[in-house]
Amino acid sequence: MLKVAINEKDVLHVAELARLDIGPDRIESMVRYFQDITGHFKCLEKCCTEGIDPFTDDDTHSCPLREDEPAPWGFADEALGSASLREGRFFKVPAIGGEEE
Repeated sequence: MLKVAINEKDVLHVAELARLDIGPDRIESMVRYFQDITGHFKCLEKCCTEGIDPFTDDDTHSCPLREDEPAPWGFADEALGSASLREGRFFKVPAIGGEEE
């Protein structure tokens, strides 16, 4: 498999973007993991895809869908009970981009 130049700085940057806390003991294994993943994509670049429409679906694997009908769910209090932050009967999550409205 091809190795792609991924370093600790790249891993820490991705972790920051994803808001993940990666301990120093895990960084090297994540570097290898990212190298393996990107190496797979490098191998795929060798495949000839000329004349293949990337947006075509041959529809041979159809998936039947069920009707979408509302149903009562009686576990809201239990789910909210494990929330780190909540506001009334809603989960409270950090704003995207870190900005509050």
